[in-house]
Amino acid sequence: MRGLTFLVGGGVEGYTSGLRDQIDPGLAYGVTVAIKPTNVLGIELGYTGAISDFNDSRLLTTDTSGPDIVRNGAQAAVTLGLSATPLQPYVMGGVGLSRYNVRALAPGFQDDTVGNIPVGAGLRLHIGSFTADARVNYNFLFDQEFALTVPPSDVNLGSDETFSSGGRYVGTINLGATF
Repeated sequence: MRGLTFLVGGGVEGYTSGLRDQIDPGLAYGVTVAIKPTNVLGIELGYTGAISDFNDSRLLTTDTSGPDIVRNGAQAAVTLGLSATPLQPYVMGGVGLSRYNVRALAPGFQDDTVGNIPVGAGLRLHIGSFTADARVNYNFLFDQEFALTVPPSDVNLGSDETFSSGGRYVGTINLGATF
């Protein structure tokens, strides 16, 4: 349960608030490298990505083939196991940065780089060196300027920093090994 872990996974990603009305849930994927110095504490670095379509064809000015929005990003997170057993529930939190590439011609949507704070929970299973991980997390977005037509309803943090009231949820299944 301790050591270096490599995980590859996939699942679903969707949006909340005003973004939910514009963007369909899509395919999420990622690669994670984690180090667990103890049986309960983990530090992760990962690549995350997703592909999504607009859910309203009236947004599009031309027909597109393939996904309308491609998201690529990275995140760092800390996991805290709630038990020191081979089947381990855990909570996680961290910070991330994603690049949104809007591939469709959709007025009000544009390429953008967005910061996020992921928080979530999961269940990890260790059998020998095999590791399986199922997790759900919610990402609080720093902004949503890739979707200018959606009112942001930002929450001001007292400086130039704001969080959007809309966010991103992700559920994934990850498989890999711990060494």
